[in-house]
Order: sequence, then C-alpha cells, then structure tokens
Amino acid sequence: MSSVWCCHRCQVLDLSYNQLQQFPDDWPLLYHLVELNLAGNDLRQLPKYINKLRCLVSLDLSDNLIDQLPDKLAKLPSLRQLNIADNSIMQWPANFVKLQAKVTVCEHVVWYGIVGFNVPIDTL
Repeated sequence: MSSVWCCHRCQVLDLSYNQLQQFPDDWPLLYHLVELNLAGNDLRQLPKYINKLRCLVSLDLSDNLIDQLPDKLAKLPSLRQLNIADNSIMQWPANFVKLQAKVTVCEHVVWYGIVGFNVPIDTL
C-alpha cells in the first residue's frame, strides 16, 4: 500500500495546506507521531481518535476552521506545543486546566477578545 496511513512508525507528519476537511477512519494507526502539522487546511474538528496519539509533543492546528477544541486533547500526556492561531476558538474545554504537562499555546490566539501569545495552558 502506498498510503501515508500505512506508515505505522511515522514520527513527524506535515499535512499542512492540503485543503483537508476530515480524516480517514484509520487515524489511530499513527500513534507514534511526535509532531503533527495540520496548519492551513479546512478542518472544522479534529479526528475522533486524537487521544490515541500518546507520543504527540507538537500539534499545529493554525489557520483552520476550528471553533471548539475537543476534551480529548487534554488526554495527550506528551503534548507540549499547541498552535491554534487563526481559528475561531471561543473557550478552552473545562478539563484543560487538569493537564499535568505545561502546554504552550502559540501565536496570536484570541479568547473573549483578549489576545495571548505563548501562554502556558495552566494559566488560562
């Protein structure tokens, strides 16, 4: 098979600027990812299996159509960098404050009309 989804041991995956609107059902096969770049697509939501990416350290969701972050993001134990710039996110999911690791939110992110830059998630 020539599909990228067969790459079980991929650690870095850059799918930026590909006009993606959704993910295939076999998303959990990429559970070794450390870095995932989904910037500049047409995503409105994350894959339902995002919480399976236990090794994910960096997630770039900037410049998409996302208006809500799923609670499942808080279940990513290795996540340290989250870029959600240029989306329409209005608030953090309630369980984000329970994250044990410090996650840095990158780029000019707007919540309730307040602009933040490189804000540790536990300070929100």
